[in-house]
Amino acid sequence: MDVSALELEPLGAGAIKMVGEIRCQGGLVCTVEKVLAVVDRTNPDDPLIQTDRYAYNVHVAGHGNLFRYDNVHKHPGHADENHRHAFDWRTGEQIGITWVGPDWPTLGEVLAEMREWYWAHSAEL
Repeated sequence: MDVSALELEPLGAGAIKMVGEIRCQGGLVCTVEKVLAVVDRTNPDDPLIQTDRYAYNVHVAGHGNLFRYDNVHKHPGHADENHRHAFDWRTGEQIGITWVGPDWPTLGEVLAEMREWYWAHSAEL
C-alpha cells in the first residue's frame, strides 16, 4: 500500500481535510476526500475528532470505478446522506446505490473491503 499521495490540510477551528490517493496491489486505488472535525475539546491535549464529510472512491487503475462511499449529497428515499455506489469495474457503469445509514464505514473498513474484493477477483485483473 502506498499512502504517499495522502495529505492533511488544516481548515481552521481544528478541522482537517484529508485528500489524496491510496494505491494498493493489483492496481486498486482509493481516492480519499474527507473532513475531520473536533467534536469534543474536554481534554485540550487529546480532543475527540470525528469524520464530518467523506468520499471514498475505489477504482481499478485503467478501468472503471468499483465502489464509492460518500455523504456529500442525499439520494431520494434515503434517511440521510450516507450511501454506497456500486459500479461494474470493467465499464464504469453504475449498477446500484445503497443507503448505509449513520454507521458509515471508516477509511480502514473501506480499505478492508477493497482488499477482500482484490483477493476474490485477482485472477481477473
